Amino acid sequence: MSRVLGRRSRCEGFGLNRHIRCFAGVQAVLAAAILALTSAAANAASAPSCPTPAGEQNPLSATPGEPPVVRSWRDLSLPTSCLVSAGERVAIAVAFATRFDLDLTVEEIARRLGAISSTRGLLYWSVSDDSWQPLVADAFALGSPDPETARADFTSEEVLSGETLYFAQNDTRSWGVNVFSIETLESSPDRLVIESRNLSRIRIGPITIVGADDASTILFIDRQKNATWGYYSLAVVRKGRLASRERSLVNRQAAFYRLLIGQAADEDPPVAP
Repeated sequence: MSRVLGRRSRCEGFGLNRHIRCFAGVQAVLAAAILALTSAAANAASAPSCPTPAGEQNPLSATPGEPPVVRSWRDLSLPTSCLVSAGERVAIAVAFATRFDLDLTVEEIARRLGAISSTRGLLYWSVSDDSWQPLVADAFALGSPDPETARADFTSEEVLSGETLYFAQNDTRSWGVNVFSIETLESSPDRLVIESRNLSRIRIGPITIVGADDASTILFIDRQKNATWGYYSLAVVRKGRLASRERSLVNRQAAFYRLLIGQAADEDPPVAP
């Protein structure tokens, strides 16, 4: 609206032609604003669709080398293809879809995902600080949901076993050590589907920003052609204060994606500045 008002102030004066040009300019700005709102409404009405073996998904992935495609939805019911606990209503869902070129096997990808300790010191773009900041102060694999059962990183065999695994993470944006589960739902030479959930409540001081089991991420990695892989991550928050931090959720997803493909977190511009 401030842009429309600015356009009107520059049209002040006398003369019929001047007023006609002014009105046309205001109409153009209003039309652009209506189009943007219509596009946003259409996007919000279309629920996320996780990748199928046939290659169907929403949103579609970016091509290798291009910025990832990011979409978000608020207050929706997830379709059954995206999460184990499907059909539940969530406060926000954020999809992160892209492709990367790396000559890797599923076992090598699983090994990278199981290297929990490699996330220590991971950088991400902090919207509140307007700069690159450490996201993970400490992280380690666990032998059980008990944070006192620290162990070595998971092997690729353990990740691909389908067993529920556990890890702890000290997020610099929250207080204390948080415990998560990770489980491989599907694995084949050309496809890997992994789900992660928070088992402990995430707090900032005495305030709970996400309750236990109120946030989860499901990750689809599909071979599309030779060394080209599709990467689709869907993060959901069922309820909690984190649901209002949409750009933060996007930048967290970007940080873990860049770590997986071996890219420095701050090598490219932030996905959600």
